[in-house]
Amino acid sequence: MITRKFIEKVHGAFDELNYHETKTLDFKKFETAAVDTLTRSKEITDAATAVRMYHFCLKKWKKIEKLFAKKLDAFNEYDYEGRALISTVSEEDAIGTYYITNGITNKVNEILIASKSFDDMPSKSSDEPLCAVNYKKGSFFVFDDGDYHLKHSNLSSTVMKLFDKSNNCLCNIVLSSDLGIFLENNTTQYSIVLYDNILGVFDRDYIESLKSDRINMKKCLAEIEWDIVEKNSDCGVAKLSLYAPEDLEMLLFFAMSTFLLYQRYRQAKRNAMMYMSSSLWR
Repeated sequence: MITRKFIEKVHGAFDELNYHETKTLDFKKFETAAVDTLTRSKEITDAATAVRMYHFCLKKWKKIEKLFAKKLDAFNEYDYEGRALISTVSEEDAIGTYYITNGITNKVNEILIASKSFDDMPSKSSDEPLCAVNYKKGSFFVFDDGDYHLKHSNLSSTVMKLFDKSNNCLCNIVLSSDLGIFLENNTTQYSIVLYDNILGVFDRDYIESLKSDRINMKKCLAEIEWDIVEKNSDCGVAKLSLYAPEDLEMLLFFAMSTFLLYQRYRQAKRNAMMYMSSSLWR
């Protein structure tokens, strides 16, 4: 049933995603507008809102097609007024920023990367703003011919492992109690430091050379922020801001590990609670 509330929600989502259609639906044009909004999101909260609205429209697209076929007049009673919830930056200012999310599709292991900077990535061009992360045999791969792959630890819900091409473990990526991440048994060139709810990526040699806790923030190579798409969701979005030419593939894995670890941690907690509940009735 197409209700007035549903019409308002669709119109609002279209407006936030800058898809201002009044006559004929065009999925390609919708997708282009939605991805452009995501890639130019100003803050991580803006990106989470964009992902949530993008996913809503994808999930309800068949119903939206019926809406345009049967109740277009009611839809057009509303005016497009421009974004109220999502702040964006210019395309130039969006260069160097990568948004990684598992919140667009219905499967938490299906991850997409959105950026205006894909001309820096192998086998990608700047007119393709979305890149799908491959998931096969329990591992995540950013590139088909990439140097690394990422997988969940078999022993802990709060650990992921990063491997090189030869299947050597380069580090454990660990979810901390404050929902940040840090690197353990680390042989990579990087260290990750949590400050002001942001994960700063630094050269490992620099961090290990420090004589005190004072860090020169000008030495920060990249920053990672992340958030869940909505309350009690297993889906998240991470923002990687790259400040210097670095190993992009590895940094993308660090960024996506944030919400993947959180998703696995939540699942483990739910399983433990279910086990405890069932034990009470034995």
